[in-house]
Amino acid sequence: MAKFKTRARTLDLLGRQQIAGIPTAISELFKNAHDAYAEHVEIDYYRSDGLFVLRDDGIGMTAQEFADRWLTIGTESKLMGVNDPTFQQETGKRKRPMLGEKGIGRLAIATIAAQVLVLTRAKRGDVLSDLTAAFVNWTLFESPGINIDDIRIPVRTFPGGELPSADDVAEMIDEFRDSNEHVTTRIYRDYQERIDRELQAFRVNPKQLDDYLGSPSLSGRGSGTHFVLLPSSELLAEDIDGDPTIDKASPLTKALVGFANTLSMERPVSTIHTAFRDHKTDETDDDIISEREFFTWDEFQNADHQVIGTFDEYGQFAGKVSIYGSVIEKHVIPWRNTDGLPTACGPFRIGFAAIEGEARHSTLPSSEHAIMVAKTNQLGGLYIYRDGIRVLPYGDTDYDWLDIEYRRTKSAYYYYFSHRKMFGAVELTSERNFQLREKAGREGFQENKAYRQFRRMLRNLFVQMAADFFRKEGMHAESFVERKGELERDELNRRRRERLVSVKRQQLSDSLGQFFLRVANSEPRELALMLSQEVERKLREATLISDRQRAAREVLRVEQDARSRLEALESRYRIPRPRIALSKAMQKDWRDYVRALDEISSNVFRETRELIEGIVKDEAAKARLEIDQRLRVEMALSDLAEEAKRTTKTRGSEIRTEADRVAEEVREVAGTCLKELEGELRTVISQLQRFDVSRLDDDDLVHMRDGLESRIRKAWETRAERLDSILLQLDSIDLSGETSTLDQLVAVEQRNVTLEEEAAADLQLAQLGMAVEVINHEFNAMVRSLRNNLRRLKAWADVNSELETLYQSIRASFDHLDGYLTLFTPLHRRLYRKAVLIRGWEIYDFLQDLFGERLARHDVTLKRTRAFSEVRITGFPSSFYPVFVNLVDNAVFWIAQQNQSVDRWIELDAQGGVLQIRDSGPGVHRRDTEDIFEYGFTRSRAVGVWDWLFLGMRCERSDTI
Repeated sequence: MAKFKTRARTLDLLGRQQIAGIPTAISELFKNAHDAYAEHVEIDYYRSDGLFVLRDDGIGMTAQEFADRWLTIGTESKLMGVNDPTFQQETGKRKRPMLGEKGIGRLAIATIAAQVLVLTRAKRGDVLSDLTAAFVNWTLFESPGINIDDIRIPVRTFPGGELPSADDVAEMIDEFRDSNEHVTTRIYRDYQERIDRELQAFRVNPKQLDDYLGSPSLSGRGSGTHFVLLPSSELLAEDIDGDPTIDKASPLTKALVGFANTLSMERPVSTIHTAFRDHKTDETDDDIISEREFFTWDEFQNADHQVIGTFDEYGQFAGKVSIYGSVIEKHVIPWRNTDGLPTACGPFRIGFAAIEGEARHSTLPSSEHAIMVAKTNQLGGLYIYRDGIRVLPYGDTDYDWLDIEYRRTKSAYYYYFSHRKMFGAVELTSERNFQLREKAGREGFQENKAYRQFRRMLRNLFVQMAADFFRKEGMHAESFVERKGELERDELNRRRRERLVSVKRQQLSDSLGQFFLRVANSEPRELALMLSQEVERKLREATLISDRQRAAREVLRVEQDARSRLEALESRYRIPRPRIALSKAMQKDWRDYVRALDEISSNVFRETRELIEGIVKDEAAKARLEIDQRLRVEMALSDLAEEAKRTTKTRGSEIRTEADRVAEEVREVAGTCLKELEGELRTVISQLQRFDVSRLDDDDLVHMRDGLESRIRKAWETRAERLDSILLQLDSIDLSGETSTLDQLVAVEQRNVTLEEEAAADLQLAQLGMAVEVINHEFNAMVRSLRNNLRRLKAWADVNSELETLYQSIRASFDHLDGYLTLFTPLHRRLYRKAVLIRGWEIYDFLQDLFGERLARHDVTLKRTRAFSEVRITGFPSSFYPVFVNLVDNAVFWIAQQNQSVDRWIELDAQGGVLQIRDSGPGVHRRDTEDIFEYGFTRSRAVGVWDWLFLGMRCERSDTI
């Protein structure tokens, strides 16, 4: 009797050569973790040595289960009974449908690396098994001429939560080498050398990895399965980085991001959380598939258009469609290929959203639109989820399984949808859609009847959606066309206004800059002085005229001329404020200008005016001239009245000219609308005359009548809308003088500018806070690395006296750095999710630790009163400590600028429930008193900081804020 024999290469054929690539292999391992009821599955990849560690916190395997299932080909890689009621009750976990079918996930490990150390520990109820460890070199399975039962796999068990040491792993590798020596001598030499190099390169210490990586862990009460792979494939780094010249996500990110469905219409909580930390260096890492990297439900709801619906068992779609917020609750799209029979693919749900390609057509704010465009360019597409877990390769834009991009290249207007401007999910279940079967290599569904129907139904959906909602002739296209037109007009108006405002804002900025420069150069005072000196000279010349009456008239003329010139000089420094919104910086400059102009008017021009009047009196008295005082007043008022009438007359003339122009244009538009409507009506009547109504049946007659009525109604509504817009603009003109449309526009514009600046400042502050937390995290990682290396150096220093001095010096510097790092702890928000008790003396000690050296360097004393030490506040350290840090930092800076002879101190006090900080600094410049509490305000070279600063933090001495 003959019998089948199985070559070892069968595993390579079933595993590495069946899988499309590394991303697909990792996805299979994630699915295995899901089937093992893991809540977390995480990967850490170290580029420095190619170490790849995958860990999950699932139910794990016992030693017997590992041998009977993981090491057995052709059997289910699932544990029997995990979905029975007893298991659910013991673990407290909800039932999960099994995703893996073919047991190829474990074999796909060979795609990632040639060698793996498997660590697994089972948990059944409250009972934890011993830890099972096994080592496999997959290269041996590639070798020809070897039967699978010739290869020996070393398996060991470790009691309790004990993890293998580096020595234990080395012994397992030696055991693998020795137990398979009878096999390796029969294979080609290049395979022998390759296997030997790989075995020598596998140097790992699971205990050390567990200390460094933390949870999920197999020690203590931990369970699950971990894979340690080394060295990983060189292709892995390429799959992570992708092609930087292409604006799309890397192959690995595209395949693994969104592993669990975050776009589900039923919004269930994710059953499993994934992570892939790419350690570009041993101290830094980046989670490239974090859940925040994928699309969220909020982003779905905020998109310009959304579709949520269901295909029933006959392939008929019904669902809710929202176009720019205009909702059609029950939109139906029929599919005519069922012949009245249920579809093979079964019923399923679908939800997808689309954003407009240009910001001017989108309802999203421009900043959010830019973010979403970048995200959809990277990750856009229609994803498929079965039982909440992603099915590959759907969602990858390289796999245009619905011909969306193919159709769009033919006509973007006609077919509308694009992977790069949409995202969404198709939701399948194992129970309802069981005939949709995945290929063995996880390269999509098998091309059976169910899949063909499934794809045709979805193709029909997107074609018909584009026809119904995004083409002008579509049955529901009005919302899209009208809203898109409105957004485009709004954007054009906004840009037109923005250009106008930008020019005026720049002109104002230039004028203010020139004003402050002239004031700084004392130009107003010098010009006023020159004017007064010239007036005095001319008056003296006038008083020398022998004819007393002519001399008096000349004095009055000189005075009148001086007054006109002084008025012109004063106008030289007046800047009209344009009717536009100003940024905070420009508002501050404007306030400074108003204050400076008031000072110049009072201290320069008024004094000059009084000086000229005094000179006139003095010179007239000296020359014994009689000057008619009434005539002086009348001349002054006459000049002012003439100027007022001249200006008002000019403005009135300009207004009449503009009003005539507007009236003419309005009449022209009204007449044009009437003519166009009359022309359209005549065309419709003429078309009606061409129909032989007697030969039309009722349906054709109704259709013809509806078409003609539609043309009239559209022509009428279009012209009426244009005229209504003009009427509203005319009606909004307020001639009472109390307010105007322009005033309202400026007020709204000013509010918008203020909010934009505040949002930008808040974003910078949030990014700074996140950066501090990231830096703190990175510092901690580096400190851990330094601490471990110092321990190793200590061992050398103990036996080498020459290294002792170097070690002690490095150790002292490290302790100093470590001490500073601990100061970040109170500032770290994640450590304080609940309010804690903060004492005044703790704040003082923190500031002393942080600023001690700097205070000593600048000879500044930090003091506290007894009242401050006894203060007790309940709050978040991350909110309170930075306030004191910033205030003390600022105070030290300004105190240090003063002369050394000045007493230098900063005092912390509390009086009447108010925390106070005093310092001996130079005080706040009068110009800055209204601006020092504005976010981002600084004056690094100016004199001024807090002299007395009362923090707005009310607190009780013994309780809470």
